[in-house]
Amino acid sequence: MTDTHALMGGVRAAETPGWRPAVRWRGFNLLGMFRAPTIGLAPDPRVDGHFVEWEFKALHDWGFNFARLPLDYRILIKEDGWTNLDEAKMKLLDQAIAWGRQYGVHVQIALHRIPGYCILDQTEAFPLGTSPVAQEAACTMWAAFARRWKGIPNEALSFNLFNEPTRHTAGKNYAPLCLKLIAAIRREDPSRFIMADGNACAAEPVPELYGVPAVGQAFRGYTPHAITHYNCGYVKTPKEVPTWPIRPGYPADKWILRTPEETVAKYQPALDAGIPCMVGEFGCRNTTPHDVTLAWTEHCLKLWKSRGLGWAHWNLRGAIGILDSGRPDVAYEDYNGHKLDRKLLELLRRY
Repeated sequence: MTDTHALMGGVRAAETPGWRPAVRWRGFNLLGMFRAPTIGLAPDPRVDGHFVEWEFKALHDWGFNFARLPLDYRILIKEDGWTNLDEAKMKLLDQAIAWGRQYGVHVQIALHRIPGYCILDQTEAFPLGTSPVAQEAACTMWAAFARRWKGIPNEALSFNLFNEPTRHTAGKNYAPLCLKLIAAIRREDPSRFIMADGNACAAEPVPELYGVPAVGQAFRGYTPHAITHYNCGYVKTPKEVPTWPIRPGYPADKWILRTPEETVAKYQPALDAGIPCMVGEFGCRNTTPHDVTLAWTEHCLKLWKSRGLGWAHWNLRGAIGILDSGRPDVAYEDYNGHKLDRKLLELLRRY
């Protein structure tokens, strides 16, 4: 049995109120601070280095109540150190949280790149899973966030520790690392609600966290990869165009064909234990035919609703989103100068 009290540095779980969302969170990932400018990468139209008000208003107008903000910590710091936050950039986050409150959209701050780790590459100088330097920097950053936004109610703001642990951060290192980060937050703000991604790229729940109040767990809705990542390049899906349901004999490895039901089944013990769970990301790339995307999406939404699971589509704008997705088989509508996939929007609104 994991000694959560010891691993959390003496912060007792019993001292933290067991807050949980009163409604299902339904919304989108907004990518305004998703990726710091990097040499060799083309400009990303989804990433402005800040967030924009019209996105929060659009979510409200369409009936959604949730925005996950996946952040690249490098945008938020000055050049002279991991933990030296740039006040001008932090004020941009203050503004995003304020827009969320103004429009009735819950904001979840998520470190997509945390000091020491990012699933997109392994270029961090110190690996988060094993490096005390990286862990101290990550704890310091989360503590600063908790201190800054203490007093904002959980109904308006939550934290998501970091995105999709794998490699050095997965396995036996992950639960103790989560508990350290939770402790750093709770020392500043004892009541903040926190989401932890599941282990192994958010595919496996983390039982060691079940006993920590006001901590939920998030998984991903990217199964089967044959549908969600068809012909995307970095997942080796078959060239044969998929259908939904997947037709018998489709020539793919078993892991590429794993179903949404298999993922939910893994998290059923967490749900049975009363742990708040949600789908932190899901969606199909624009290489998947639109009719297949719609059929698969509705299947997932029905399944998740039946389990009381909230969700955040990846993303609002971009190749997986409802705006500017660049699909060749969609009759787009104009929405404030952006190309709107009306069929996908209305499907999401129904669930």
